[in-house]
Amino acid sequence: MAIQPSRDVWRAIWQVTTSDGMLVVLLLSIAAGLIVTSWLPQVPSSDPAAYARWLSEAQARFGRITPTIETLGLFAITRSFGFRTLTSLLGGCLLLRLIEYSDRLRQIREEEKAWADLFPLLAHTGALLLLLGLLLTHQWGWRVDDLILQNNERIPLPGDGKWVTLSDDIRRTTHSPGVITLIEGYGPGMQISATDSTGHSLPLQTVGADPVTQLTVALTEDRYFAIPGTRLSVRLAPQSDHTTDANSSNEVRPVLVQVYQSPPGRLATETIVEEKAQVVVDDVTLMFASLPYTQLTAAFNPGRWPTGVGLVLLVIGLLGNVVWVEWCFYMREKEEA
Repeated sequence: MAIQPSRDVWRAIWQVTTSDGMLVVLLLSIAAGLIVTSWLPQVPSSDPAAYARWLSEAQARFGRITPTIETLGLFAITRSFGFRTLTSLLGGCLLLRLIEYSDRLRQIREEEKAWADLFPLLAHTGALLLLLGLLLTHQWGWRVDDLILQNNERIPLPGDGKWVTLSDDIRRTTHSPGVITLIEGYGPGMQISATDSTGHSLPLQTVGADPVTQLTVALTEDRYFAIPGTRLSVRLAPQSDHTTDANSSNEVRPVLVQVYQSPPGRLATETIVEEKAQVVVDDVTLMFASLPYTQLTAAFNPGRWPTGVGLVLLVIGLLGNVVWVEWCFYMREKEEA
């Protein structure tokens, strides 16, 4: 007799944790959190430049209440302890319900009742796989936006040995296994070199960089460089929208080249460069060649397969359950008639 109350307690706990009410409460709570994230911009996870942009946009949008919202954790809902707890509870609830449906399906002998439990079993299996995929992506996945690629340069990505580069056709990329890339657009770029009157190469230097004899720049904005020892500086200004869609990668984009002498900062010459050009100022010959850049997003999503399979099973389970219930009602009404 002393064991019976303990069994009743565990049975009651099981019934509560596997009940439809518990599942609905967890789903609504998580959905509410996701709705808030669609309204409040969430903090970028790792990129300092992205965080700076986010902070500037958040302060412009919310003003003086920005620190309060950040203190409440509303800018990082999906990474908060409460949201992770809800997600863990949902996973546990789905797992227990899956066990219950599996046990019921194993004991059922009638074909009609077996179908009635098979579709919920598929739906719960799909939901668990979906959660597993999201967890894998959250823990080990990443996304890098606004990558700029030119020529055949290889850019390292987060992760162990991940990389991306352009193929011979700038419309396509080559990357390490598991990486997904999406080309966002194209823009103008230049490859520049300079020589003196004797034909020797001259160094070119941008702000904060070491001098090079061949300079490659992506013209996402106006760019400047100097030619040390010659008192010459150069401005490169794209003359059209510097970011376009993926269908215009072959379009020639003119670039305004202005050469200044300093002191006193006088404009020595200017010209429009489209494909190739030479500009001579004093004893310096500048050679320009068009080298468009490709702007893309790179991502690594280790949970995409569990997520995809889970989504398919979830849809099949939910639709199958609805169709089966409607079919059962139709057959009962037909028999009663």
